[in-house]
Amino acid sequence: MSARKLTKPKKPYTNANPSASSSFVRSSPRPEYEESDPVDLHAILSEAIDKVLDEGVGILFFLKSACRETKRILEDISTMDGNKEEWNELVRRVRENMSVIEKQVAFFESYPPEDTVIDTESSGPLFYYVQCLENVHETIVGLKEQPARTKSGFLKAFRKPRVDIRKLYREIEGRYRQLMEALDFFAIVVRAKADEHKANAFLILQLPRVSFVAASIHTTCLQGTRTDVLGMMWNWAHNDTPGRPIFWLCDVAGSGKSTVAMSAAGIWHDQGLLGGAFFFSLTSNEVSNTDKFCSAMARDLVRTTRRVIPYIAEAVKQNPSIMQSSFGQQFQTLIVGPLNRHQETVILVIDALDECQSSSQRRELLEALSTAVRGTKNLKIFITSRPDPAIEAVLGPLAIKANLEDRVQGLNHPNPLNDVAIYVHRSLGGILPPEKRWRLIEKANGSFVWASTACRMLRSEANLRNPEKIYDRIMALVQNGGIYELYALIFEHTDRNFYVIMCQMLALLAVAFEPLTMDDFEDLLKHARVGGSGKDLVQSLESVLSMDPSTNKIHFRHPTVVEYLRYCSAPPAVDSRNRLYIDIANAHGQLAWWCLKGLTSPTVGLKFNLCQVESSFYLNRQLPDLEERISKYIPTRLQYASSYWSFHVAETGEDWRRTFKSEVQWIVQSPQVLHWMEVLSFTGGVLRAISGLKATTRHVGFDEETRSAILETRQFLMAFSVPIQDSAPHIYISALPFTPTKSILHSELTKRYLNTLTVTQGLEERYPVLPRTLQGHKGEVYAIAFSPDGSRMISGSNDNTIRQWDADTGQPLGAPLRGHEKAVNSVAFSPDGSRIISGSCDMTIRLWDTESGQPIGKPYKGHEASVTAIAFSLGTSCIAYGFEDNTIGLWNPNTGQLLREPIKGHTKLVTALAFSLDGSKIVSASNDGTIRLWDAITGRSLSVILETRQFGICTLAFSPDGSRIVSGSRDCRIHLWDAHVGSLLGELREGHTYGVKAVIFSPNGSQIASASDDCTIRRWDAITCQPIGEPLRSHESEVITIAFSPDGSRIASGSRDSMIRLWSTDTGQPLGELRGHEYGVEAVAVSPDGSRIASGSRDKTIRLWDTATGRSLGEPLQGHEHSVSTLAFSPDGSRLVSGSYDKTIRLWDVDRRQPLGEPLLGHEYSITAVAFSPDGSQIVSGSYDETIRLWDANTGRPLREPFRGHGASVNTLALSPDGSRIASGSTDQTIRLWDIGTGQQVGNPLRGHEGSVDTLAFSPDGLRIASGSKDKTIRLWDAITGRPLGEPLRDKETLFYTLAFSPDGSRIVSGSYDHTIQLWDANTGRLLGEPFRGHKCLVTTVAFLPDNSRIISGSIDKTIRLWETEIDANKKGVSQNDRRFQDSQLGSAVPDPITVTVPGFKECSLSHDGWVRSSSKLLFWVPPENRHGLQYSHLLTLPTSSLLRATKLDFARFQCGLSWASAREDASH
Repeated sequence: MSARKLTKPKKPYTNANPSASSSFVRSSPRPEYEESDPVDLHAILSEAIDKVLDEGVGILFFLKSACRETKRILEDISTMDGNKEEWNELVRRVRENMSVIEKQVAFFESYPPEDTVIDTESSGPLFYYVQCLENVHETIVGLKEQPARTKSGFLKAFRKPRVDIRKLYREIEGRYRQLMEALDFFAIVVRAKADEHKANAFLILQLPRVSFVAASIHTTCLQGTRTDVLGMMWNWAHNDTPGRPIFWLCDVAGSGKSTVAMSAAGIWHDQGLLGGAFFFSLTSNEVSNTDKFCSAMARDLVRTTRRVIPYIAEAVKQNPSIMQSSFGQQFQTLIVGPLNRHQETVILVIDALDECQSSSQRRELLEALSTAVRGTKNLKIFITSRPDPAIEAVLGPLAIKANLEDRVQGLNHPNPLNDVAIYVHRSLGGILPPEKRWRLIEKANGSFVWASTACRMLRSEANLRNPEKIYDRIMALVQNGGIYELYALIFEHTDRNFYVIMCQMLALLAVAFEPLTMDDFEDLLKHARVGGSGKDLVQSLESVLSMDPSTNKIHFRHPTVVEYLRYCSAPPAVDSRNRLYIDIANAHGQLAWWCLKGLTSPTVGLKFNLCQVESSFYLNRQLPDLEERISKYIPTRLQYASSYWSFHVAETGEDWRRTFKSEVQWIVQSPQVLHWMEVLSFTGGVLRAISGLKATTRHVGFDEETRSAILETRQFLMAFSVPIQDSAPHIYISALPFTPTKSILHSELTKRYLNTLTVTQGLEERYPVLPRTLQGHKGEVYAIAFSPDGSRMISGSNDNTIRQWDADTGQPLGAPLRGHEKAVNSVAFSPDGSRIISGSCDMTIRLWDTESGQPIGKPYKGHEASVTAIAFSLGTSCIAYGFEDNTIGLWNPNTGQLLREPIKGHTKLVTALAFSLDGSKIVSASNDGTIRLWDAITGRSLSVILETRQFGICTLAFSPDGSRIVSGSRDCRIHLWDAHVGSLLGELREGHTYGVKAVIFSPNGSQIASASDDCTIRRWDAITCQPIGEPLRSHESEVITIAFSPDGSRIASGSRDSMIRLWSTDTGQPLGELRGHEYGVEAVAVSPDGSRIASGSRDKTIRLWDTATGRSLGEPLQGHEHSVSTLAFSPDGSRLVSGSYDKTIRLWDVDRRQPLGEPLLGHEYSITAVAFSPDGSQIVSGSYDETIRLWDANTGRPLREPFRGHGASVNTLALSPDGSRIASGSTDQTIRLWDIGTGQQVGNPLRGHEGSVDTLAFSPDGLRIASGSKDKTIRLWDAITGRPLGEPLRDKETLFYTLAFSPDGSRIVSGSYDHTIQLWDANTGRLLGEPFRGHKCLVTTVAFLPDNSRIISGSIDKTIRLWETEIDANKKGVSQNDRRFQDSQLGSAVPDPITVTVPGFKECSLSHDGWVRSSSKLLFWVPPENRHGLQYSHLLTLPTSSLLRATKLDFARFQCGLSWASAREDASH
């Protein structure tokens, strides 16, 4: 061979002269290569590099050269001796690599040479792969040329080979992986060139890829095996199979399903049918979930199905944040949509679906698949999994279900074609005689995993025992095909001195969330002070462990190994010294400690701008060398530690948590917590980290400061997950600036990160906390349940929906679950929390996926009657439900089948159901006045616990230990029963005054909570039956449902008032924070100096606000016992008067926020209006009692008899500016004027309105009166003569509720039932501009600020808003944008891009995904709650936590793009 060595090409290769590689060209799709004399590859490649400068070579030259060199390697290996298994493995992988490269050759040959010109992106990996093959070939040749050894020398070399075959394997696989990534890129570019859409390539390449290579742990079927099932699959793939677009290969673990899937994928690829393949695996976190499923399938489709390229590219372009969407939306957008525009049959291969660790993700995927094949006629899907009723429930009607039947035929029909037999004979020929091989085949009982494990035991070179003796031990095992027994034998064969260390090492591998590299594992062992060698462990246990040469990662050969090790985690008996023991908690502690130490390492740990990103203008995925940066700057240990430290901390014990307390404190402090987020950003670990931090906070062992820091870190990740996931630099320049002002990280912003955005208005003080009430339902709340882990709640309502809520924050989780056509009166979680079940008055039961909110399967309808009660069995897959037809049904949600005939016995509808703890019994209550106990298996009646025909039993519950039953009835009584014998244990007396609607035990059984039609919740001691504390009061209506949180610390309640409330079980006080009014705003008033606003609400409170900042001033003023309907400030602003539906008037000291004296009593009905006289000495009030009263403002005494004259309720009143007259409007459709000194009516009533007069105002000069009525008009009147002025003011069908004059009297502002505010010219009656839109409900009150600059409005939507009148009245476009926003989801993305101004950048717009861009450059990201306010920074909304709050930005020190890293600047500098 030539001595000339290759050097890396310094410029891209071109193919200007296609003939340069013409000798390699073949016309056949699968090229064959000539077996000619050896070629001097060095010389050829050197010559090719020289030609680059003049005529160039194309990509085919290198690919064909790689194939030729591979053939030479295979030839030389065939003559090698020693370590046959490792050489065979190398041969297998090299052959597979060559096969793939041959297909690439065929692909590129189908394009014109000018389209396959090599580029810089692909040239390096091509060159390095060929160079790697050269080096491997030289190594093998050098090994062959060594002198022959003596027999003893040979044996020595055999045990300690001088060549590291695994190293050769790793070198080839590493370069091969880089080659395939480059070819992926180049293939997309080539296709895009051919389609004249080069931009498509770069769009598609933004989709995340999967680095896991299925071939690293799976092989294809041996020739001649699996012929029956492969034949069935061939027929299914090539023929029409009406109604059966899915082929489900379902069999037990170890039966060889993945091997069949590998073979199928290869066959269908060659036939042009394969669209894509995804191999789930528990051995890699990357493919043990569906996070990258859709992007991986889409990238596969691009490689296999040329015609879909523009459609997938278009989908990515239209949905740049598609990977942050729900799984269903990803699947529809990236796969189903493009395939619907493709005519030919496409098959998707999905292997080991059961190894997707999240049951909710599995169901989500299954639902997406079943929906897709129903709507996409050219789509077929091949799936493998273990038997799973949940999978069968979804796939059953659509799938051909097959298993590997021939795997057991060998038991009774031994023949050489049996698949296991073929495998065993080929593996052990020369090791065992035929008759022993046949006995071993029978022992396998058809299990491939058992057979392959046993064969590896017998072939192992690390095993010093004679194969015959190992064979004898295997045959002595009790159970045929018993894989756990075989694993036990393997571990027993290890050195006894090594046994404890082996257990410690296996524990570390078993609890690791991803396979560890050998280097990382050795480092972990050293750190954990485990005195063993990882390499020795893999070599000693090669029957169950392997190391992927391409990644150097250690894998368990089959998931059943991990299952067996976890089975061995129970502490052994004292005399079980030889039993394997895996200490799970300790292993988690060791891994947590290793992770935390890695993160804190000053050399390879966390640091600012870890991946040296030059510009903030681009998303992570737009970086052309993203994978190279990750590989270079984030070593595998740091990747693993960043992803999983919190999970290991959560899973270990208290002793360990105390050990690394300081390290946990360090990681959640700034700035390192931000550096940690950089790693999460690049590795896609944000959502995983959110889950891990939540798991961590559930455990004790950390002080309050650390727990608070962990909680805030999680809140930060949740609030800013979009920019953190999208672009690491935007952790600093987008997320940090929008953090709440009192958060720890916001203070960090002011110290270290000064050169970024400054949000001068629009920030919260704190992250959203649990609100006082959970609002969202539009109807009565009938049912509530906590998830088993306490992280979420569900509620069912009369509005036909189910809602999910975050139990910590009270925030709604996703959209309401819709499907029921009538009220949802029962909800429950499955025992594992992955599913929700609901029952409805529409006579159906539905199952839902908890994570996605998607329905599972079809609704079950077993009766022509409403579902009245539901219960989930904890111990079995069984749901009990009660019907309005008096029966009880039992249903298996996995199969969708009724378990037995309905249980009959009750004579009226079933009101409540509960399972005993072990699921063996059901207790039921009915309106027939009975409580009955049933056998859950047979449906047989066990006893009648209570029988009374006087009152129906509304509710019941089992105690946690199953020993007691509590029941509540319509007669207000609560009883406690012995669940075993049915005897009465006690009665909970002197409690509710109306019927009991719900009862429940606390999780520890010590308390009982009850809810009633008397609007209260009560707590009781479950032992003494005595009440605990005072009743819990706050609901406005009957309380229908209650639930304890799993930890017993909270009670959730649902009511007919549509509200859900949370209560502390310790104090009985309502939980959550009120940051504004809890109910609609009925009245607002502005202080004379304009500095303060007062608001009165249906929540019975008055709040004071700072007009300039919108901040709430102190605690709400409380005292009224009903809605606050009207407010007014005294002329000096020191006092406030309020009127309420409770018939009282109250005076308040504004500065001290205290009531002044006693309430003013006299009116017989609700107060509708109050006002101060101009000198502040008198108060006037109007009421539904048809009177007007005058009061002394200092003493609170009435000054004279009520003013009477109206024939119906007084709805509104106003005082003239000089204080001499009162104007009043009434339901009697008249306006009356009164002399305040005499109390006499002035003149005749003002008539003209044809409906109730609801609002009045005097002009500032006192010469005019404006009135609004339900007749949809506003009228102006001469205040002296009482005559109407001009025509009525109308605006189509607008119904006016409130109005006010401007301070200069030139304009009138009105608020309406249609949620709008309108401005009128008071002189001409002309409407000024477009209506102001923004409120979501009736506008109840409006006023001008004293300086005439702004309008204030209050609404039933619980907000007060300030509008800048000059801007809003004159810019019609603002109103149109408001209309668009109102029509969109509150707080969701703005419907269309909106122009914003950023100094120094042109054409800036706020996109629907929250990013502000200048052309295609990312400038910064805006949270959903600030997007509307950024556009309308002049609009102030109270409370300032509203989703429409004003947002103002200061760009004076804003650094981005190439200067983004200078955002970090210490304040001292």
